[in-house]
Amino acid sequence: MTDRLAIIAGTGDLPHQIAAANPDALFVTIKGVEVAAPDAVELAEASYEKLGALFKTMRAGDVTRVVFAGKVDRPKLNPLRMDRVTLGLFPRVKAVLGKGDDALLRLVAEVFEEQGFEVVSATDVTDGLTIEATTIGRQPDAQDCADRDRAWSILDALAGEDVAQGVVVAGGQCLGIETIQGTDALLRFVAATPAHLKQGARGVFVKRPKPGQDARMDIPTIGPDTVRAVAEAGLGGIAVPATGIIVLDRPEVERLVAAHDLFFDILEDTS
Repeated sequence: MTDRLAIIAGTGDLPHQIAAANPDALFVTIKGVEVAAPDAVELAEASYEKLGALFKTMRAGDVTRVVFAGKVDRPKLNPLRMDRVTLGLFPRVKAVLGKGDDALLRLVAEVFEEQGFEVVSATDVTDGLTIEATTIGRQPDAQDCADRDRAWSILDALAGEDVAQGVVVAGGQCLGIETIQGTDALLRFVAATPAHLKQGARGVFVKRPKPGQDARMDIPTIGPDTVRAVAEAGLGGIAVPATGIIVLDRPEVERLVAAHDLFFDILEDTS
């Protein structure tokens, strides 16, 4: 019996890293999502409005497991273009479109499982994505720690709203909360913040999973691009939990943290 993996690929480096670790996987790109497929992989093209065709392709390719990786934006769905399977699912999809990302992603996982596919996490099929508790780069000072804890408290307060994985605090002031636009948009917004609003502090970006979030579908990820964006925003460091987070290209992350005089705090206890 086969046990083949399909990678539903969004943007970013994570789908490529999973493909490198699973060379026999079926690499699935979605119409409208700009993804370059790795060399020497079997490629399938899919559409949000043709899920029935995707399921058929996956079964024909002996796929039993599926992993979702990379960033995708919420699609614009046109019922007139849907195949029979997708049209049957549309009322359920429409019911969660006005809710948070976790609600939508849980429905996606549920649909794939109903079709007989096991939904797995990127960390289940790729080694080297997780990181132990440690501090990389400079040691955070008292202001950094206070800002980090304040950011954690803000995320705690938003826990029931299915809104944010990330927040930036400087000098005790919240400079931005990650919304549906994502981390890059948050850090660009923070970069435009007038210096006097930071109360003399550099500031800290905290990113962590939402409480109860389905870790198979949306694991918060830190990579070199995140570190560069944090530095460009003028911040002093990053804090994440040691569990429920992915770190891409750790050697380059460490190099960039040192080059920009940042700290990267990976915390053991997230309670």
